[in-house]
Amino acid sequence: MVAKETYPRRHRLPLLIGVALVAVAVLISLFRDMGVVGTWKLRNTERQLRAEVEKLRQENALLKRKVEDLRSNPAAIEEEARRIGLIKDKEKVIVVPPQRNAGPQPSAKPDAHHP
Repeated sequence: MVAKETYPRRHRLPLLIGVALVAVAVLISLFRDMGVVGTWKLRNTERQLRAEVEKLRQENALLKRKVEDLRSNPAAIEEEARRIGLIKDKEKVIVVPPQRNAGPQPSAKPDAHHP
């Protein structure tokens, strides 16, 4: 008795074509622009952008508070003016140049007697 093939060669070709088409369809759905990989990248980008938007909203709120403070609080106005180097009337600025030999200075001993 001769063993009979379950799938003769002429029946294998359509099966192989079908498997190849399914494999191509899976690859296309995974890697095209709006495929699974593209969607995953878009969601990652969306998370990053949402975090950046939240950070910018917080920074914007801080700047709004600072602007309100500068409009209404004289102490805040003076502090900002000092920060940018402005001085009041009748004040003098003394600029101390940095020492060239800025090594450690010997400290005077309180119990040392000088002749």
